[in-house]
Parts: sequence; structure tokens; C-alpha cells
Amino acid sequence: MAGSNPWAQRVRGWLGPAAGQSGRGSHPNRSARRAELDEVAALLCDARRPLVVAGSHVVDHDAVPGLRALAAEARVGVYNTWRATGVLPWDSDYHLGTIGLQENDLALCALDTYDLILVTGIAPDESPALPDDLPVTHCPVADLEILAVRCAGRDGPATTDAPLRDRLAAVGQTAWGAASPPLAPTLLTREYALLLGARGMIAADAGTAGFYVGRTFPTLRPRTVELPVAPAPGFAASAVAARRAAEPGLTAFALVDGRRPDAATSTVVAAAAERGIPVPVVCWSPDGPQIGIEEHLHDVRAAVASGDPVVVSVGYDAAQLAELERVAGDVTAW
Repeated sequence: MAGSNPWAQRVRGWLGPAAGQSGRGSHPNRSARRAELDEVAALLCDARRPLVVAGSHVVDHDAVPGLRALAAEARVGVYNTWRATGVLPWDSDYHLGTIGLQENDLALCALDTYDLILVTGIAPDESPALPDDLPVTHCPVADLEILAVRCAGRDGPATTDAPLRDRLAAVGQTAWGAASPPLAPTLLTREYALLLGARGMIAADAGTAGFYVGRTFPTLRPRTVELPVAPAPGFAASAVAARRAAEPGLTAFALVDGRRPDAATSTVVAAAAERGIPVPVVCWSPDGPQIGIEEHLHDVRAAVASGDPVVVSVGYDAAQLAELERVAGDVTAW
């Protein structure tokens, strides 16, 4: 099988020196590591209803190609934590949704219906914590590519049913056609994704805006979305400033709650401007300007293209949060 698989070249070097560098899941004993991988591959190939749960270390250690290959080759669905958004494209059949943002996420995933849950790349402090009574096995992120080779053509059925994603989408996508105020947050996040394109990024502070970005922003790749691990005033502006310092002119903006930026955000924006880095800020507030989606997007495009820091404010429909909470419970992120 390895000889005809497009990932077969990886097989020859998977236990070479590169696999043990940079803290990417290295093992001091190659024989033991091979035995562990043999066991994981056998479990995954034999499973009738397997699942992958992926965390932020998949992104941190550049293991996204391996995860995407595993999903496609083994035909296994993936839930990602909210710190790992973009590990699979939002419209992939194997992207089952993002977990850890609301209290009933795990219950809606029906984890007890799977006979194997492969966990990879979840940091020690990363939410959500999986229940102890599940059939969990672990795979280092460095081994995802070789596992994709080993499990290519798995005989069992594809696991692409996504009850959490589907129930949330029924709420979020219903509002996509409402272009007049008050604007639905899920409409805003969808339009922001279209505006930013394939290479842009959005950073949001912890709060209502950050929740909607984590829950409903349609990501195609990692690092499109930046969210804080814990509440940190000025996080979004700092993240945009850092990315624009490295990539001048990047299509990017910070998203915060309120009718105007808070003090920490204003301080970051001013400091970045002194270094010649404009940080656009979009402010969300239920009582913000009640304008249509096209007018708002015009303002955001102008802010992103400006050589000076520009603040854009918009009002949104606060009632949509209650609809999402009826589906998945209270917001638990942060």
C-alpha cells in the first residue's frame, strides 16, 4: 500500500532525525515508538466508527498537512478545539466542528457513539476536557503523516456525521440573508471571511465578538483567526500589529466589544502607529450604528486599506446569542 500512496515517501524517513527535533513528539526509543504507532494504526484501521479530536499543538508544530491527510486517507471526521480553528477547511466533509466554546458541545457531539477517539495535539491547559470513560488513544502530532499512510483505505465507513455543526449551522446560516440592521453576528463573520480572503486574518478579544469568531467564522487555514487563551485586554490589536509587522499590508483587523476601543486596545494601536503599523479596529455593540451590511463592509475595507489606524463601529443583533445558547448551552470559553 505504501508504494502506491502519495504519502509513501514519508515512510522512508519517519524515524529519521527530523522526527525527533523541535519537540514534535519525539521518542527516545525507535523500537518502542514504532510499536506504539503500530498499535494506534491497528486500532484506527479496525475501528468501525473512529473520530479525531485535534488541539492547538497541531498548528503550533506545523502538523496540519498530516492531520488533513489522515482525515482524507482514513475517512475519519475531526473535531478541533477552538484554539485549533482552521486545521481543516470549514467546508470539508471531515470537519465536524469546533468544540470547547459552549457547555453542551461535547454532549451534542455524541462522543459515546464512537468506538475510537484519537486525540492529538491538545495542550495540557486546553479545553474542553474529554470525559474519562471514552475509548481514547493518543497520537503525537509528528506521527500524523505516517499514520495517514498506514491507515489509507481503511475498510470501515467514513465518519462524517456532524450533529453539533449541523445544529449550529441551522441557526447561523438562517441569518445570512438578512442584510439590513440589526445585523446578525453570524452574517458579519461570514462576510468578514469573504472580505479577508485566503491570506487575511482576524484577531478578536475574549467576549461576545471573540465567541462568534471562534464559533462561526468560516476558516480555510490555520492562523486566519487569533483568539486569546484567557482574557487579555489589547490582545486583538497586539496580534494584528505583530502580523502586520511581519507582513506589511496584510488584510487584517482587530475585533473588540464596545462602541469604541478600550484603553488597552487604544494604547496598542497608538504604539503600533508610532512604528508605522496601522491597526484597524472594528467595534461591536448592540447599540452601535444601525447600518446595513454593505455599508459596514465598505467601512471595513476602507479601514483595512488605510495607512492610518481607523476605528469602525457597528451595531449587531444581540438576540442571536440566545438562539445559539438554546442549541449548545451557555458560553464557557474564557
